Amino acid sequence: MTARIGELAALGTAISWTIGALVMEQAVKRVGVMAVNTLKVAFGTLYLALLAYVLNGSFIPTNISGSAWIFLSASGVVGFVIGDYFLLHAYALVGSSLTMLLMSLSVPFTAIGAFFIFKEKLSYWSLAGILVCITGIALTVSAGWKKQKNEISPEKTDDVQSQTLKRRYHIGVVFSILSALCMAVGTLFTKAGAAGINSVSATQIRIISALVGFLLFALFTGKVGEIKKSVHDRKGFSLIAVGGLFGPFIGVGLLIFALQNAKAGIVSTLSSLTPVLIIPPSIIFFKRLILPVEILGACCAVAGLAMLFL
Repeated sequence: MTARIGELAALGTAISWTIGALVMEQAVKRVGVMAVNTLKVAFGTLYLALLAYVLNGSFIPTNISGSAWIFLSASGVVGFVIGDYFLLHAYALVGSSLTMLLMSLSVPFTAIGAFFIFKEKLSYWSLAGILVCITGIALTVSAGWKKQKNEISPEKTDDVQSQTLKRRYHIGVVFSILSALCMAVGTLFTKAGAAGINSVSATQIRIISALVGFLLFALFTGKVGEIKKSVHDRKGFSLIAVGGLFGPFIGVGLLIFALQNAKAGIVSTLSSLTPVLIIPPSIIFFKRLILPVEILGACCAVAGLAMLFL
């Protein structure tokens, strides 16, 4: 029964991240990456503190070992501060749909890292799954560039504009992959530090470290004013509040709960369904053209993830 609840939590993670990705893409376009990153984790910190008080009677984690704080803080810095920097820029460059598909690379990255660090097995079937996943992503990336070029400039495009669009698309793809790599490293740090710690406390430590990291970054780069300005943008501020609820609060909390109560392979597969789940709302709410090859690529990538762990 506990395992089944964990599996449902993993599916809830994918749904939560789908909603968060769509909302955050709109927020980034409105108020910018720095403001969204900082305020997102600020809202997540507030939400988690209130939940922790209800569950544990304390706003901050207590009775946590020093080593756990170190590993989980490192996870927060790498996963949120560095990873989300690349993630939100990718949203602005190539959109949430392609970004989330490329983010699914975090699963094979994590599997490979766990093979070397934790000596977890990686069978030939798992390697085949990684290959299938990468093939699906490659199909979508290739189709996405052709589609984006046609959508932005359906007629003749001069060489300068073409090169600019191509560079923008390629940077978005690279940023998405780097974000996936950061997420994988963050997951490995979490695995090393979250043993025996409840999901709320573990998520709190990660997000508190991320908030400190973003505030320091804003202070040293002179972008505090950008954050203050976004607070007065009612729509942008509301979008960040919703994104912070579904991303670092519900999504991450459910993922850690799922990892602690169900098999890691099943959790990784179910929580990686976002690239498929994000397709219908992208079509319905944002009127985006999704090519059949993109749907095939997303399904292929998820199938590869299933092969990797099941």
